[in-house]
Amino acid sequence: MKSVTSLITTKFLLNNGYSVLGDKSSNIRTVSAVAPVVASPPPPPIMDSSTDMVNKGNNPVGQLFGYVKDSFVRMKDGTVQLYTNHKRCNEIRAKQRDYLAIQAASLPNNEQRAAKKYHISAGGITYEEFDFLTKGKEDRGKLANVMFMMFFAPNFVPYAFMFFPEMLPSPFAMPLHKLGMPHTKWHDISRERSHAVIQTMLELEKAARVAPMLSNLNPFGKGRTRKMMERMDRLGRDIGGLLVAENASGARGSKLVSKVLESEVYSKERPTKDKANLACLPTAVIKGLGRALEAPSFNSLIPTFIVRGKILNTLKQIENADRFLVEQNIDLTSLNTELLQEACSARLIGVLGRSHEEMVEGLASWLETAVKYPEKVVKDTGVCYNGNLARASLLCYNLLDGARDGRSASYLPRLLYQGQMYSSSGQQTAPQIQNENGSSKKLKWYKKLN
Repeated sequence: MKSVTSLITTKFLLNNGYSVLGDKSSNIRTVSAVAPVVASPPPPPIMDSSTDMVNKGNNPVGQLFGYVKDSFVRMKDGTVQLYTNHKRCNEIRAKQRDYLAIQAASLPNNEQRAAKKYHISAGGITYEEFDFLTKGKEDRGKLANVMFMMFFAPNFVPYAFMFFPEMLPSPFAMPLHKLGMPHTKWHDISRERSHAVIQTMLELEKAARVAPMLSNLNPFGKGRTRKMMERMDRLGRDIGGLLVAENASGARGSKLVSKVLESEVYSKERPTKDKANLACLPTAVIKGLGRALEAPSFNSLIPTFIVRGKILNTLKQIENADRFLVEQNIDLTSLNTELLQEACSARLIGVLGRSHEEMVEGLASWLETAVKYPEKVVKDTGVCYNGNLARASLLCYNLLDGARDGRSASYLPRLLYQGQMYSSSGQQTAPQIQNENGSSKKLKWYKKLN
């Protein structure tokens, strides 16, 4: 009875914030008043799709209910967010129209109507608002495509979402889970773009050495096939020259590329349709560029003409953003890190591991090479400028430069060839490439750099 009473008393004291100190060698117990101990709640567990799947893996009913609930909540939140974004886009466009009206008020009457015409690069807004407006326009286009598909091909919609995850507007996009691994989206993008470079180079080398399978069936097309293979071989050697050229990296390398391609980019007459629409670029380059621009998700089953159309749309968006940054004289150092990362990534400028200053320098070099210098040349000489081909070439260079950067996520292919540009004595060798007959010569890229 005494032990039971002692146990009840001890529990009461503990529940009211007292500590009971006992001595094993005696029956003496001392009660001391201390502050009640409040247990801190445990940190919330990190949940992702894989953890949730494991927890509900033994309960199919609960798993199905959770899937339906998450889908409904995502649909509701996405719809509300999409409508909210639409209203904010209307407010931004209203600010742009007011800015255009104020600017046109000081012009003659016959020029005011043209000056008031709305365009997405109009001023009166910040770059953050311009970026939001661009993404809102893209989301509305995706929503229209989804509604069109749901009406005319409802049975195809689930498979479309499976194979084309980027077709959903951003408020409905599902977050990517990588089984709890500490990888950001920039790691995935960097790795996928490095793989796109390697795959493109392999395809170019194969096109220069191996004739297409169907070419043997056409007895009258061997001359055309031979010319195509020679063209791929010249392109491959030019790329090889860029790879071994000294100090051809970063802003200096982009200026070199634009200088070498001046005869292709500038012309006295208006660029032909093939050059303006990038039909002159090899299929391997188009595929690799499309894969890099859509990283980390890309469907290799898409036909080349569709990939080329997507690239042209992306180039148009980049052109609008370039015009806004230059015409509104945006201070690049004032952009926050997230906006700067998005702007650099859209131009395939390396983002992973780069500081704010490095990204500002890369974006400023792009604007100088793709916008400011061409405008000066066109104004001084009156030649025509093929902006699509120039930007596509700079995108290819940035993609190649990012894959060679020591901070890219795909490290094994880079480490495989890292030591090849040094001789056995540790001295850097002169940039050379071997001809078909075994002789070596310095490349034109090296001559232009020196």
